[in-house]
Amino acid sequence: MGGSTHGGAEIAYEWWRRLSGQDAGVNGGRRAALARLRRAGTPLAVMQEPEALRLVERLPHSRNRAVILAGVLALVRESENQTVASRIGRKSLDNDTSALVSEGRFRRLLQAHDDELMESMRRIVRMTKGKVNVLDLSNAILYWGDRVKKRWIFDYYGVASSLNSQDDTPESSTTSENQQ
Repeated sequence: MGGSTHGGAEIAYEWWRRLSGQDAGVNGGRRAALARLRRAGTPLAVMQEPEALRLVERLPHSRNRAVILAGVLALVRESENQTVASRIGRKSLDNDTSALVSEGRFRRLLQAHDDELMESMRRIVRMTKGKVNVLDLSNAILYWGDRVKKRWIFDYYGVASSLNSQDDTPESSTTSENQQ
């Protein structure tokens, strides 16, 4: 059930588009489900929504992360192209006043474990007023681990991706630690 990391993000993106009505008008049932997911304060509360379980069913290799992802994506209003960490971070390494998210909050986000990840990522989405890159956010939540965190650090500080060390392996070969 491995596959590439982007496969799970694409599944989540399609789930979000359908639920949020990005494809067509949102019907009353989906609008109500979206509202319940937005109000759900914990992953356990998210799991009680059948729409969230539809995502979990499509992402069985990372059920806990899929639940967290459903709870976070419910807050997203619009998807954009810029990576999430670039959106919340500095314009350049030397410009510490341009970040949407403070360096201290960003460091706490990097320390987040599964039990804290949903609320930490929801806070990020709220700070962006619901406008984030859904594919990037989905990939980050599903595979939250050292490889993703390193990429977020480079993006947050505005460091060119070409500076990634040559000993990094492609993200598609995630470790079991990153998947759980």
